[in-house]
Amino acid sequence: MDKFIISIGRQVGAGGYDTARALADVLSVKVYDKELLAETARRSGLSPDCFERSDEQQSRRGFHSFFGIRGSSHLNESLISHDIMSDDSLFRFQSDTIRQIAEEESCIIIGRCADYVLRDNPGLVSVFISADLPSRIRRIMEGRGLSESEAKKFVEQNERARADYYNYFTFRKWGDSSSYDLCIDSSKLGDDVSKVVSIILNYMEARGFDYYKK
Repeated sequence: MDKFIISIGRQVGAGGYDTARALADVLSVKVYDKELLAETARRSGLSPDCFERSDEQQSRRGFHSFFGIRGSSHLNESLISHDIMSDDSLFRFQSDTIRQIAEEESCIIIGRCADYVLRDNPGLVSVFISADLPSRIRRIMEGRGLSESEAKKFVEQNERARADYYNYFTFRKWGDSSSYDLCIDSSKLGDDVSKVVSIILNYMEARGFDYYKK
């Protein structure tokens, strides 16, 4: 296949970000994480702050459908109010940016429901990375300098928000194996993300992606 897009869903503290960066180095492609927010803002002409406030988290206003546009694929200027934009419309702008990027280049996208947005794209490889709770707490403790109780609270709160965001916009269940091509428990492989990268590359090769040509 000529082009690929790897979407990486991940439990908090499972090493999804580090895996994406390591995989990008091997494949010589871009990683879109927070960068996707800036790119969406650039393409839409909206302020980056609009996307930051609703990024992978449950809306403070509560989730509600805005003119029934969830999952829609076309931009519409009528969605923009003077001061407030619904989370649904922000998600729609972001989804259009994801589709545009997927048409333009091979890349890796972390989160942002990319596996759902690109579900009909033949070049999609959707991955979910999990880990056992002790491993995730340890990783957060080390990475953020938190106590064990603080790290546990961080994992639980952020994971709940991430799941709520995904479940609402995709009508799927976050972390359910049926939603992804490949699910990997990183805690079974230690802290060496290269092992996770190898599994993903082997899967891509089996799927027929000529990724070394990118």
